[in-house]
Amino acid sequence: MIAYGWLGGMRSVAYTDTMQGIALLVGVFMLLIGTIVYFGGVPAAGDYMKTYSPENLGVPEGGGLIRWSNFLILVGIGAAVYPNAIQRIFSAKNERVLKRSFTQMAWMPFLTAGVVFFIGIMAYTAYPNLSVAESEQLVGIMASTIANQNIIFYIAMVLLFGGIIAAIVSTADSVLLTFSSIISKDIYGRYINPEASDKKKIHVGKIIGVIAVALLLIIAWNPPGTLYQIFVLKLEILVQVAPAIILGLYWERSHAKSVFTGMLIGAVVAAAFTFLGLTPLGIFSGVWGLMINLVIYVGGSFIFGTVPSKNEQLSLTNSEAAEPTRM
Repeated sequence: MIAYGWLGGMRSVAYTDTMQGIALLVGVFMLLIGTIVYFGGVPAAGDYMKTYSPENLGVPEGGGLIRWSNFLILVGIGAAVYPNAIQRIFSAKNERVLKRSFTQMAWMPFLTAGVVFFIGIMAYTAYPNLSVAESEQLVGIMASTIANQNIIFYIAMVLLFGGIIAAIVSTADSVLLTFSSIISKDIYGRYINPEASDKKKIHVGKIIGVIAVALLLIIAWNPPGTLYQIFVLKLEILVQVAPAIILGLYWERSHAKSVFTGMLIGAVVAAAFTFLGLTPLGIFSGVWGLMINLVIYVGGSFIFGTVPSKNEQLSLTNSEAAEPTRM
């Protein structure tokens, strides 16, 4: 990951995406085929659950509906502001290529994640009594079992896990690049050493990135919870930047200090509720933080924000038109 970030920069994001996308697509479909061949299809899994655990086929009620609604909000909004998704803009050759890639990305997650979802359903007949920790290893267990059947599935499973590793590297190096850029330009270059050259700023960002990776490796070696809990916590913090990015692009009255204050307080509330184990009314801490974030952002912008005059808008439009397009 460090090598990608040091040597490849933003272009490395596109390289890793291409490699892991091909490997994952081939590997996950081979895993699906192997699961159907050796463990039966979805109808067999449905009959098994209907007989031995019918509660798994029921429609969520009450608290279950609230949890699913919260989760859909976090994933739907949080995924839209993923750092590695936004960075695709800077890796695109031109606007046409960018639009075409986003068109494909719109439906691709339903295909890849949907396949894994069905694999999990079909695997229930083979491993019905797994604990929470064991269930997070289900894909690995299934892949290991299928890989031992013949050489074709063995090669496919090696390709699958190579793609998974590449996907992890791709996402992590995107976040690392963003974090390093924030440190080098927004903090070091603006407040600590405004006279520093671009080369020195980049060097500082890279060093801080290495330190951050070392700390994250320690946390990864001693994870604070299950993969699901870590995933939810990540989205609860990440979703707090959504109002700044989404509303900030279209709402002319947005007030910078209100945006930052809402984002900061929303993140603090989400983190505090999570570590204290608080879920008032069954609503996730990240959703509480997002609602408070929006109230501060919108309220502060209405009170302190101003709408640009027509002359200011015309001047801004002319200045943008005069600049050469850079991708």
